[in-house]
Amino acid sequence: MANRVLVPFHLARLGDRVVGMDAFFWPSLEKRYRVVLLVHPAERLGGTPAGACMLPVRVSAEEQVEEVRSIARRRPEKPRIHRAPLWRRIAWLFMPMGVLRDGQEDILELSEELQAVGLARALRGLEPLGETRYAVFEHVEAEQGGLLLPLDESMRRIYLELARRDQGYQQALEDARC
Repeated sequence: MANRVLVPFHLARLGDRVVGMDAFFWPSLEKRYRVVLLVHPAERLGGTPAGACMLPVRVSAEEQVEEVRSIARRRPEKPRIHRAPLWRRIAWLFMPMGVLRDGQEDILELSEELQAVGLARALRGLEPLGETRYAVFEHVEAEQGGLLLPLDESMRRIYLELARRDQGYQQALEDARC
């Protein structure tokens, strides 16, 4: 098995920038709104190391763009507001500020889906360029078994989180063997 693997990315124009959309893992994600996490600046793609195997394209650029637009049209659940318990809110009136330093006021929690819809709205202007580039990934041993991770550090964080959260992605890792 090759240590380096090339993952295909369809290129698309987004305003004056060029981005790549992961064309191998995209169709596998269980939570479909997570596909917006698989769009990366084209500058992070490139390179074809000798001996690296190339994974196949599993989705067309047009399907990817349409799915991003579909996600952008969603109306996800409104943000939830968690209120501090009544005793803690009343305690603020009687206790010195330093005593309740770890107390929390109302917390606004944005759901993962709501964040993805916001990102999809920023990406809805994608225009496929009809070109494919490859990102270099490497096999890495981890607690949950072997992972296939990008060499680019900012991309790596996203793929690590997908490996932790998304069952479909985890299954696709099994299919990504060369």
